[in-house]
Amino acid sequence: MLHKRSPKKLDFVLLFLTIALVLFGLIMVYSASFIYAQEKTGDGFTFIRKQLIYAGMGFVGLAISYRLNYRKWADWAYPLLILASCLLIGTFLPGIGQKVGGARRWLSWGGFRFQPGEFAKFAVIIFVARQLDRKSDRLHNFTAGLLSHLLLPAPILILLLFQPDFGTTVIVTMVIFSLLFIAGISLRYWLGALSFAGIAGGFLIFGTAYRRARWLAFLDPWSDPAGKGFQVLQSLVGLQQGGIWGVGLGNGKEKLFYLPEAHNDFIFSVIGEELGFLGIAVILGAYLYFLHHGLKMAWNVYQNDQDRFGMLLASGITLAIGYQSLVNTAVVMGLVPTKGLTLPLISYGGSSLVVDLFVIGILLSVARGRAR
Repeated sequence: MLHKRSPKKLDFVLLFLTIALVLFGLIMVYSASFIYAQEKTGDGFTFIRKQLIYAGMGFVGLAISYRLNYRKWADWAYPLLILASCLLIGTFLPGIGQKVGGARRWLSWGGFRFQPGEFAKFAVIIFVARQLDRKSDRLHNFTAGLLSHLLLPAPILILLLFQPDFGTTVIVTMVIFSLLFIAGISLRYWLGALSFAGIAGGFLIFGTAYRRARWLAFLDPWSDPAGKGFQVLQSLVGLQQGGIWGVGLGNGKEKLFYLPEAHNDFIFSVIGEELGFLGIAVILGAYLYFLHHGLKMAWNVYQNDQDRFGMLLASGITLAIGYQSLVNTAVVMGLVPTKGLTLPLISYGGSSLVVDLFVIGILLSVARGRAR
């Protein structure tokens, strides 16, 4: 069903929160990467210079996606899913795909590197939101209510697992099941599918040697302090050293070649060491407010405008960013096994920052409303 919506004002709260997180991320990437970049490349500004370029590209993308009619994404759902699948397949092709740290997650062209898993994550969300909207009157049916939303995204999830990128697979699966629940499919079908997903996840964890080792290291990092448990232990040392107020911006020691991926996946530990409990409390509060604000906006879109697709699309984008931020912080604090996920809008990384800002532009577009 198409609804005529009156354009509203720009959601300045969401925009301000996004800008604040990105600016804070630039400061922390500079702090966490300068010495490492100096040692690795001879130029301490290497990573922050790139991150500034990524941020600029991302905000251009945000402006573009904000101006687009967000309902067009429903029309492009199938092409986006096909494109995402092709890009993921490309990571396995010689000369195009790039293997880093034992994982094939990147495409590389002439010095430019892109992680298609970031794009695929939101392609799936757009597709599922579109399906749930188009089939809203048949959600009580097993095929239309459940299978149609799981079968077509399944190849993307399988490709992500083969890279391997278990973390992104988990986030995408969490969002899919959340959208199914929000849309109101049969609770019996939902619980059955969730149980199956849990069993499959357990098999993937304990049936694969490196994931099983990672899980055991999570349970007892001191069993392998120089190996699988090293990163988590160093992260906890950094958080402990930060105390309440932190050791001061730029004064952290864990980033000095003790903590791997200090400017990337484990930047939250650097925040905790340098800015203390107060710093991490503010950042966690910002992400929780992002979740609250995004979901509240999605509900208002449905309640006031009866726009089911807009509600589901906004919910999916909000949950994907929110879930990833909470999982990343939980990993850094040793609450869940390591997943290789960045901290949205803050960690170093071009693909994640550009894509996250682009989809936040879509979120802002949904909040504003577009006449069809």
